[in-house]
Amino acid sequence: MDHDTRQHPLNRWNLLSLAAAIIVLALALRLSNLDQLPGEVYGDIIIVYEYTANVLTGQWPVQFVLSAGPLYHYGIAPIVGVAGLHYLGLKLASVFVSLGVLAVTALLSRALLNDELALLSLFVASVSSWLLIFSRLGNSQILVPVLTGGAVFLAVRAVQSSKLAYTIGCAAVAVAGVYTYPQNFILPVVIFLTLLALGWPPAGQRWQHLLAFIGTSLLGSVPFVLIVAAAPENFFSGYIGEKLPSGSGLVDLLIGNIWRSLLSLHIYGDVIFRSNPTSLPHLDWLSGVLFIAGVVFWLQPRRRRWGLALLLPLVLLQVPAMLVRYPDQVPSASRTLGIVPMAYTLVASGLWWFFNSLRRVRFPIIAPAVLVLLLLSILGLNMQRYFWVYANGLPNHNTPFGGLIADYIDALPDDTHAYLLGCCWGEWGQPEPKGVVYEVADPQQVTLLDLKETTCDAVFTAERPSVVIWRPDDTDIDEELRSCLLKYKQQHTSHAWLRPSFA
Repeated sequence: MDHDTRQHPLNRWNLLSLAAAIIVLALALRLSNLDQLPGEVYGDIIIVYEYTANVLTGQWPVQFVLSAGPLYHYGIAPIVGVAGLHYLGLKLASVFVSLGVLAVTALLSRALLNDELALLSLFVASVSSWLLIFSRLGNSQILVPVLTGGAVFLAVRAVQSSKLAYTIGCAAVAVAGVYTYPQNFILPVVIFLTLLALGWPPAGQRWQHLLAFIGTSLLGSVPFVLIVAAAPENFFSGYIGEKLPSGSGLVDLLIGNIWRSLLSLHIYGDVIFRSNPTSLPHLDWLSGVLFIAGVVFWLQPRRRRWGLALLLPLVLLQVPAMLVRYPDQVPSASRTLGIVPMAYTLVASGLWWFFNSLRRVRFPIIAPAVLVLLLLSILGLNMQRYFWVYANGLPNHNTPFGGLIADYIDALPDDTHAYLLGCCWGEWGQPEPKGVVYEVADPQQVTLLDLKETTCDAVFTAERPSVVIWRPDDTDIDEELRSCLLKYKQQHTSHAWLRPSFA
């Protein structure tokens, strides 16, 4: 392929040293204060917890739970088995998987251009707040960019080398994507179209490569077909199917969704506080400028062919995120997470292009000095976006109410039983009751009670002391139950809505 003739190849030692330094930085950002940020266990994390627990106990689940597929949970089971089945263990697993995103991003950049671009892409991916959020969240979306980036990298290598092994590997990684999330159901098709756009299959081996890709994809899809057949309602009318747009106003809805998606990287991003610093674009402003420069770089005539390996998946992988009936869910940082290897390669490409142009300047110190300044600026912008804006945008500035309740229960006398009455008393639907149960030292010490089905006798039947954690001003509480509970001694915590009552 056509590498730039002005590149200055790094020797192996410098390359490895710089890569190691970037990885250390990436780990520092991912592990810093990980036990506290983010602090609150919420519904999606409960899915990961319970699915992984079922894997570890040998129940071998294969279904999709809401939109979460089985692949991630089987993949992290060994990690969680060592780290521990708790929120910190799940977050450590997502940190580990995020290193795979860094690896495929660097490999893709190197395959497309050179080692310098690989290092720059590795840096951008390591510090970007978009990926950093999902690297630390403990949720299963973090596997999506590993597979999208890996499939695109193998597609590039399949075209460059004409080796059948790369074609088979590319198809296998792409079809694995269907076992993650609905937004990845189209990954095999996207990769197939990308291969065709790059001039694949190779001359003289056309049928071998076509049959290898299609055969691998079909074979790998068989378990998925069986999963869908076992629960078609989930995919066609349930949690997944009901999100698809339909009915009148469809054209206007799709136009609006497309427009909002186009703005997501530079102008206006996801409003969901767990996925993004609310409403901020998914790239910091400096990376956004470099992204545009990177697009221009790869659209130049002598690079245009290989630029398709970035631009085509970048566009097509966002289509599922646009095909939703709820405008407030567009743009989505989680549903478009699969594009980050390509997006970060484009950011790094703009940076490399600018850096390589500065090398023409008479004073050789100019180019590296400006490069270091830009890298430090990207690092600073993204640290501010994550550790300040994102952290403060979490419920009550990342106050982990579920963890506080769990700590309170753990401090009770051993013979005391705790009842959690109702659900999600906070403004943001927290704390998650199961999150409290899974965080306490002895889950048998806690019972969850439904507000509408609980009577006073159901709570205060045991001889041993009881603690009821509830919200007295909850409008769903039956008046008879409220009057009963208010008879008992109350202890008010520092948070007005958390009132343990003792019997």
